[in-house]
Order: sequence, then structure tokens, then C-alpha cells
Amino acid sequence: MIIERLKKLTEAIMAGSDVNISLDDMNRDSRLVEDVCLNSISMLMLVIAIEEEFGIELPINEASHCVTVGEIADVIQGCLDAKA
Repeated sequence: MIIERLKKLTEAIMAGSDVNISLDDMNRDSRLVEDVCLNSISMLMLVIAIEEEFGIELPINEASHCVTVGEIADVIQGCLDAKA
């Protein structure tokens, strides 16, 4: 479920960019930079969107080290678990 929500957030962010990429195959192993084509600005936008969507504050020290969609999903899940 987190992956699907991340896909929708990422699609919304990428819609305003010059990058024309299909995120239909985005999964836990998709790399944020190489496969999803996020740059530093779109990553920042994604972090803000994640925080708003999930009602959490991502720890920047953890989020900045995420390479794959699965890793960011795990950080989100950890924040949600800590909040519960």
C-alpha cells in the first residue's frame, strides 16, 4: 500500500518535469535516481509530499540515504509505527 501511494505522489511530482517516464513498473527495487529519475529538487518535493500524505516527519538522516523505493517505504513504515 505504501508503494502504491508513493507511486501516485511520484507521478504527480514528475508530471511537472521534463522527464517523460512511465512509473507503471515502479516497485520496491526501483532506484530513486536511476530508475525513477528523481533529481535533488524532485526528491525534496517527494519528501514534502510524503510528510503531508502520511502525516509524518521523515528523519532527514535516514531519508537522505535511501537509494530504492523500498528503502524509503521502510522509513515511512518506521515513522508510522513510531507514531502509533
